[in-house]
Amino acid sequence: MKIVLIILLLAVLLSMAAGYYIFNSVFLYNDQRKGDKESALDPSSIDSETDLMRPTAARYYAFRAPYIDEFEKLDLRELTIRSFDNLTLYGYLLEGNPKEVVICVHGYKSSMEEDFADRIEIYRKRGSTVLLLNDRAHGKSEGKYLGFSENDRRDVARWVDLINQMYEDPKIYLHGISMGGATVIHCSDMGLKNVCGIIDDCGFDSIVNISKYLIKDMYHLPYFPFGDLAWFWSVIITGVSFNTSMGEDCVRRSGLPILFIHGKEDHFVPCDMSVRMYEACSGPKELHLIEGCGHAAAYMMAREEYADAVNRLMDGKFQ
Repeated sequence: MKIVLIILLLAVLLSMAAGYYIFNSVFLYNDQRKGDKESALDPSSIDSETDLMRPTAARYYAFRAPYIDEFEKLDLRELTIRSFDNLTLYGYLLEGNPKEVVICVHGYKSSMEEDFADRIEIYRKRGSTVLLLNDRAHGKSEGKYLGFSENDRRDVARWVDLINQMYEDPKIYLHGISMGGATVIHCSDMGLKNVCGIIDDCGFDSIVNISKYLIKDMYHLPYFPFGDLAWFWSVIITGVSFNTSMGEDCVRRSGLPILFIHGKEDHFVPCDMSVRMYEACSGPKELHLIEGCGHAAAYMMAREEYADAVNRLMDGKFQ
């Protein structure tokens, strides 16, 4: 009996350690690096069977490189806010029409340059004011752990408050990519003042569902008990529960116009998450599924379709 108890105790401790490892590898991030992050990529892994950005990763890196060069020349004004948990967070403002403001939220372990250097041309052509965020633990923003859309949505709410303080009665739009897409979806039912529409580019629906998918795909482990234990550590360390914000419920309660864009060949965030949220959405909506497109590459693969959909949403032409 004693041996059995020891074996059980060891099994529990090993499972707890594995859950902590998964939590830490996903949530722990302190990106204070400078320079070109793409230079650190292993060329042999790009578009391989293990590359979550496949099958359009190499093309997308090449496509956005000149945009990033141009982005770095923009005259951006640095802004800061204090988060609900007392972190200093940074955003960068491209000033244009004060009546039309777009808040851009980048993806998981990415940056505003990598995710929006190309897409920002839509808003520059419109003359919009654009606020590009550094999520917590990214760039200059403080924080040790990612918000993974849950704490990030609370941060976005504070940025919306700042924009409403800076400008008189602006129309505000939220544009998010990947984890940023989940963030803006999870903002959709928060009743944020003057937010008039949302663009969700390949965002996941909930932390619990994307965790179930990635734990199986990346770690080749069953969700129980490892995902549940990662959830446990997340609540203990960051206060983030995996099921607080469920995308389908958020868009069902929202009523805001929402544009869903997703690559059909996305191996990071399954496109059926966008399909389910689109079907649940109660407000004006459009769904654009892009053929042959991997994660976050929709603008490269369908530039005119993407830009046209964004412009129609902002012009109030969604049905």
